[in-house]
Amino acid sequence: MSGLAPYLSPEALASRTESVAARLGAELVVYGDSVQGRPLRAIRIRGPGSSRPRILCSANIHGPEFIGGLTALALAESVARGDWQPQAELWVIPCLNPDGYVQTWARGGEGPLSTLRTNANGVDLNRNFPRPADSPSWLPGAGSTRPGDATYRGAHPLSEPETAQLDALLAQQKFSASANLHSFMGTVIPASVRDRASFSAYKGLASALAAGQRHTRYRRLSARVLDVYTGEQEDHQHHVHRTWAVCVESFPLWASYRQHRRAPSTFWRFNPRDPQHWIDNDVPGLHAYFEHALALDRPPARSPGRR
Repeated sequence: MSGLAPYLSPEALASRTESVAARLGAELVVYGDSVQGRPLRAIRIRGPGSSRPRILCSANIHGPEFIGGLTALALAESVARGDWQPQAELWVIPCLNPDGYVQTWARGGEGPLSTLRTNANGVDLNRNFPRPADSPSWLPGAGSTRPGDATYRGAHPLSEPETAQLDALLAQQKFSASANLHSFMGTVIPASVRDRASFSAYKGLASALAAGQRHTRYRRLSARVLDVYTGEQEDHQHHVHRTWAVCVESFPLWASYRQHRRAPSTFWRFNPRDPQHWIDNDVPGLHAYFEHALALDRPPARSPGRR
């Protein structure tokens, strides 16, 4: 048995993705390939009607954050069980970074973030989206221009097949709302916005998600004036694709350090030993978030190059 159990091997993740799609009678969409040629796959749950809005739950843009992929699949499974019937077409992408997932599994979760977090080109995919030219880059975590760093943003925006092909999917499907699943902060991080109306809307979305969670409510982490653009997925989705988009950081910091004061590996800093506890907490919150988002008009269109 792998030292990463109860998490799924790459092969088991692919098999479970296929089985969930089959149970739902859903379409399994391959929207591109990774650097190393692995398929980028999404479950498309159409539901009745042809003119319904579309929503997206994606996960595992960073290699070690396996809890996000399991939560995304559990969201799809909640539809299969009849626990939730969204008034929208639901897309679920369990793994945005399959090469990083394989690398993490092959190394048993051991190694520096610069090795496990990135794609096969060493790029942090969640710093590879376009950002305003005047965005600060000196802040911690805002993205590095130096290859080999854990937050290396790549040669240019959308330089990586994983982000470029996701961007093409976003442009094609025009999602109304998105939740991008990460770990391990126990927070909700909305897209960075400056206008009061959008900032207020995200406050309501974060509150809805927290109210739906079963035992641990995640706090919103945002600031209308001080926030910066770092090349993250949710910022790009909001400002370019007019999508209400948040990063949901599962498995809070305090829970990670209560589990291991000194984690035995990078992997076990980012993932709970009991993933089901946090899946059961987060999936109802995602239901509430998407229902709230579907009641809103989509974010306003922006002039090209402006945020």
